[in-house]
Amino acid sequence: MLRPDARVVPVGMFSAAESVDYLRDRLSVPAGPSAPTDAELADLAAALGHFPLALSQAAAFLIDSRTSAAAYRRLLDDRRERLVDLFPSSSRADGHDRTVASTWQLAAQRAAVLAKPGTAQRMLGLVSVLAPEGVPQDVVLTAAACDWVGGTPREALAALRALHRLSLVTHDGATVATHALVQRAVLETVPEQAALAEAAADALEQAWAADGGGRLAALFDSVAALRRAAGEQLWRGGMHPVLRRVGEYLLGLGRTAAAREAVGTLLRQARECLGEQHRDVLFLRMQLACADGELGELAQAHGELVEVCREARRLLGADHPDTFEMRLNEARQRLDLGAVMDALADLVILVDDASAVLGARHLTVLVARRSIALCRGLSGDPDAARAGCAEIVADLAESMGPARLDTLIAMSQLGRWVGETGDAEGAVRTYAEAVAGLAEAVGRLHHETLSARHNLAYWRALAGRPAEAVHEFTIAAADAQAALGPRHPTTLTFQANLAYWRGRSGAAAEQELAAVGAVVGEVMGLDRPRMLRIRQPLAELRHDGGDPAGAVVDLTEVLADMRRVQGAAHPRTQEAVALLAHWSELPTRQGQGTRSA
Repeated sequence: MLRPDARVVPVGMFSAAESVDYLRDRLSVPAGPSAPTDAELADLAAALGHFPLALSQAAAFLIDSRTSAAAYRRLLDDRRERLVDLFPSSSRADGHDRTVASTWQLAAQRAAVLAKPGTAQRMLGLVSVLAPEGVPQDVVLTAAACDWVGGTPREALAALRALHRLSLVTHDGATVATHALVQRAVLETVPEQAALAEAAADALEQAWAADGGGRLAALFDSVAALRRAAGEQLWRGGMHPVLRRVGEYLLGLGRTAAAREAVGTLLRQARECLGEQHRDVLFLRMQLACADGELGELAQAHGELVEVCREARRLLGADHPDTFEMRLNEARQRLDLGAVMDALADLVILVDDASAVLGARHLTVLVARRSIALCRGLSGDPDAARAGCAEIVADLAESMGPARLDTLIAMSQLGRWVGETGDAEGAVRTYAEAVAGLAEAVGRLHHETLSARHNLAYWRALAGRPAEAVHEFTIAAADAQAALGPRHPTTLTFQANLAYWRGRSGAAAEQELAAVGAVVGEVMGLDRPRMLRIRQPLAELRHDGGDPAGAVVDLTEVLADMRRVQGAAHPRTQEAVALLAHWSELPTRQGQGTRSA
């Protein structure tokens, strides 16, 4: 036990370069074809977390067993191998009698006497299934975590501090980090693996539900770590609810392809563990269809959602919360196909049905009301859309808080309809407020923040400040490329609108916009709605550039493809109809639309 006046001197890790130099020097392998490369040594050092004792003992093992660095690296990856065998006492480290395994065990024993009996050991087990690079402190102080640890939040915090004092974790008051080798060593000694996995999953779900958006990335990393550590233990009796967050989180980031892959993996697991008729299988089928829709497979996605809704009514019942959510996504997919009035009718019925069962402030009801407002705006009633969005923002702020992600997303949608009712300056103010809140809640590079920044620039241009707008578009497009990649649909949309507004500001931008369109065609196909939305502004730039006859020809071709791909009733098609009629000086009852995202 440490004396109260004892001072702990932390021992740091090697840097990546120091680790490679140490291994090269320790192994003393002459240059040649059999010598490990610097890349192999760097890979091994990274797997050992640059932990000096682990590097030293690993080097001793390689020398004693004549194992290659690459082969030892493969052994480390094999979870069937125990650390006591990978770091045996027969392979002694430089000047140390203790092994990696015995060192952490001694530290854990000393930590145990500094906290309520049993709490330090169980806290160490808990953090060993979460992200090694850091988990928010609130996760390990949730009700579920305290139940597992066996103490109050204050006693759980004392256990955490005891582990920190013995260097088993690093606790800075906000996050808790644990070395990956310590995690592995601890898990090899935990007898209650299934119960630990359930407790950790419950703690993550409680923390996620309470989070306003700022720590979702760290929570997602811990869910991923738990999935690796727990495996099928998260599927006992059904998929643990926290796994539903995986696809939802990735879709919210705009990482649609990654979401589809992750949900597809979960769906395969669900079918193997639960069977085709289980509610979690239906839920994952819904998420997969939503990802397909985001990737442009609109008709296929809608067909799958119709089938999922039918199965949900049969297996779960009409009043089950999952059934309501599936109906919501089916209606939204119908909206994306351009059937605005059909989607509106479905959503109005859904709100009535779900409100009666779940309550008027349930998130499914509020999101459905957001979609109703969108339908009303797209059907030609921007005043109703603006009023509906304003009510939703107020309700979300009251029920969830003004700084919550869902509230800020609704505020961003409100900005569009403020502008569509003729108040461009009001749209700028609303979007500016939403951008500030989103940047604070989830960061400037989150997909929702990027979209709000894009729309802020758009309405600033319409408010008569195109130079400022081009500057904002330029920064947003660069940030989207950094966050999402150069060929992500959102990045390409930003680049297209940047080129368009450069052209509207007098720059020669037709070639720039055409180049973006070519990439969109490669990524998504020439018949995708997003490609059509780039071809239309190309025609507009041609018109503004002094070739109205050529622009009419181009837009006529675009309009024919729009009717074929997304239907004559789609709002984007109707916008093109109105614009072409305006150019051709033909009578029309519709005004020119906008390209606000």
